[in-house]
Amino acid sequence: MWQGMKSVMVFDPKDSQEETEHKWMEWNRHKSAVSDKYVPTAEETKKRLIEQERHHKRYA
Repeated sequence: MWQGMKSVMVFDPKDSQEETEHKWMEWNRHKSAVSDKYVPTAEETKKRLIEQERHHKRYA
């Protein structure tokens, strides 16, 4: 599941709030790969969903 990911953060439900905040601070300090990813706008997402729906109707 985690293969190919550049970074993974694991939370333990037994962690205190302080420990969880410390993990987040460390995560941010090391510049997580997540911040490098492009996130499409709502309009781009809508276009992709419409195209995907059209594609599936052609082959239904």
